[in-house]
Amino acid sequence: MSESKDLAVSVTNAWKNYGHWYKSITVLHDINLHVPTGIIYGLLGPSGCGKTTLLRCIVGRLELNRGEIIVLGKRPGSRGHGVPGRSVGFMPQETALYKNFSISEMLHHFGRLHNMSHKDILSREEFLVSFLDLPSKSKNVSQLSGGQQRRVSLACALLQQPQLLILDEPTVGVDPLLREKIWSHLINISKTSKTTIIITTHYIEEARKADRV
Repeated sequence: MSESKDLAVSVTNAWKNYGHWYKSITVLHDINLHVPTGIIYGLLGPSGCGKTTLLRCIVGRLELNRGEIIVLGKRPGSRGHGVPGRSVGFMPQETALYKNFSISEMLHHFGRLHNMSHKDILSREEFLVSFLDLPSKSKNVSQLSGGQQRRVSLACALLQQPQLLILDEPTVGVDPLLREKIWSHLINISKTSKTTIIITTHYIEEARKADRV
């Protein structure tokens, strides 16, 4: 029992198929994954191997065909599960941003969703815009490059300083210096704040930075 309490995420005998029974593709095949609190867990693999599907199941955007997922003691999709939410920050592979919002409006939107105070939103906004080397916070998302939009998406996931961070290839298209900076920050918050981080990557050198792969 104490072991299960120490797990931020538990995936047991997970199966996920796409399509109909007569023409289905199995993406997750009896997957078991147990992520202790306060570590960085790396998911390494080529595109199409099921990493993104697994993350979408963990945050409740997809349902398993069979198996069970527990996130911070609750089942994604259950009443009051809050995944993603104040306790869980999620950066999807595809950018899910309001293109007519400015960077600042985007961050304030998510901050209000997470019931953050105006003061805390402003403080985190200042830090994240500088840390992620974003352009002027008044600039519209539609005016940003693909790489800049992904960094805004990462900022939204980091904004509320969640217990659990789920990041789908957050460093794709990021220059090596900023990539190192992002990883240093992730390692720091996992150690000092006991933040649990699940991160997908196809870079072997990045996977080596994780506590478990």
